[in-house]
Amino acid sequence: MPRQTAEKQIIFPDGFKFSIDTGDGFEDVGLLSGGSTATFNYDEFDLDAGNYEDLLSYAKNPTVSLAPSAIWNWNNSVITKLMTGFAKVSDTTGGTNLEFNGTARHFTLTRANLKLTHFNGEVSKALVADDITALDTSGTNNDIVTVPKATFAGALPWTTKIDSVVEIEGMREVHVDDKDAVASQGNFYTDATNLYFIVAAGDLIDLTDAKLEFTDTVVKAYTSVDWEFTLYNAKVDAGASMNFKGVNEDGLTEYTVSFTGRPDPAQSYRLFKFFRA
Repeated sequence: MPRQTAEKQIIFPDGFKFSIDTGDGFEDVGLLSGGSTATFNYDEFDLDAGNYEDLLSYAKNPTVSLAPSAIWNWNNSVITKLMTGFAKVSDTTGGTNLEFNGTARHFTLTRANLKLTHFNGEVSKALVADDITALDTSGTNNDIVTVPKATFAGALPWTTKIDSVVEIEGMREVHVDDKDAVASQGNFYTDATNLYFIVAAGDLIDLTDAKLEFTDTVVKAYTSVDWEFTLYNAKVDAGASMNFKGVNEDGLTEYTVSFTGRPDPAQSYRLFKFFRA
């Protein structure tokens, strides 16, 4: 009996970046305890005609369920996106409180797009003074420090939306519309031409001070994608949970969510896409 010896298309487990888009772009969800499972479902409808021998089988209501493993990132902004429509961040507490988003016994669930991405290349750039070109002090709450995108030659394209193709230790990417929000201080945003650091207004005196502040900051910009799974038009499933662990338990305090995507009639009924380089 012949043995299968020819190598085929295989994927060794090497992790992925899990991100969610509720309209502003794909924000990185953060650490997961493990992997994620996508399950494809549909309902069957069989028609047994009185004068035709075979059953006529028909499928309807296609869905894709995405169940990531437990999430270890407790950033309130991320939680509100994952629990789309159910949870909100309280503005009156400066973003420290997570609360129910409804005002009655019913509420509207917001649909989102989800993405699992495995990057297979990167440009890690330690900034020098010449990479930092401007300090913009025109904001009400924040000042903006500019680094041209040309600094990261070969990086994947980014836009005014959150792209999750740039990483900086200790920072997260925010949408351009939030660049002057107090909660965005200490983070960054990007557009088609530049990367911008967000600092509190008045923290930096001038451009020379900005260059001193961010010199040697390491920016990781990804250059290519190995594989990517995207689920469109998904909503969070009932049964999301928070697990606050005891002192002697293994692992971290975590929460779990799952999603179900349905064909999107506004986008030619797209449902999912899997890309393999």
